[in-house]
Amino acid sequence: MLKTLLAATTIVFAFATSVSAQNKYFLTYYNKAQKLYDAEDYINAKRYYDSALKINPKHAFSYFKRGIILYNENKMKDAIKDFNTSIFLNPNNADAYNFRGDAKINITDTISGIRDLDTSIIIEPQNYNFRIDRGVAYLDLDSLKLALNDFKQAYIIDSTEYKASFNTGLAYYYLGVNDSALTFFNKANLSDSAASGPYYFRARILFKNNSYDKALSEINTAIKLNDTKAYYFVARARIYMFNDSEYDDEMAIEDLNKAIKMGSEEAKELLAEYFSEGDA
Repeated sequence: MLKTLLAATTIVFAFATSVSAQNKYFLTYYNKAQKLYDAEDYINAKRYYDSALKINPKHAFSYFKRGIILYNENKMKDAIKDFNTSIFLNPNNADAYNFRGDAKINITDTISGIRDLDTSIIIEPQNYNFRIDRGVAYLDLDSLKLALNDFKQAYIIDSTEYKASFNTGLAYYYLGVNDSALTFFNKANLSDSAASGPYYFRARILFKNNSYDKALSEINTAIKLNDTKAYYFVARARIYMFNDSEYDDEMAIEDLNKAIKMGSEEAKELLAEYFSEGDA
């Protein structure tokens, strides 16, 4: 009997030693992965997460972090698999639902993606970024009132952040509530004076209201801040086209040609429709 007990104790001790060694190796790989991730060395971080998960295949957070790396590498289906496992092992990680939702939306599984965004908000209803993400998803679906609600909630959570103000303005703009849109575009520039988007959309609203000089001033500022967007030049060309001077026509043609060089089909159509081949 004593011999049997001693043997059993030896087996338990050996098992505990083995488990302890496994935990030690797991933590070595996991901690190294975390350091590499924080240092933005994502390729090597992923390798260490791979090694950590071979030792401990039930570590939810390692799947989550590896999923983020895959997400940022635009490997959405692989990322979703890791988020699935992470959520299965820890169904209370709101960020995992949020990332999985965004990944699904990126592969056009929009409805399922929004359900995941819903879950992330149920877990963390005061999370600013979750509200923005779901609002953008609704905006892409043209569910403008739902988008507006999320953006307004984000604004209530943090009124100093640019995205909440700008996207609230955007939702109002597409709903045709221009006064409210202008209010929030103004607030957006108070949060970030270097952002070109609010100037562009204010220009569009002013153009619709026949305030061409003010619209021109706004679009000029937008282009000064960001001259890489073809549709900014198309917008300015449209403003020039509504003035009567030949000089403004020349400026419109110049802007349309710039937009065409950037690949704008809209600029090509406008140039062909409103200006003769000789003018262009």
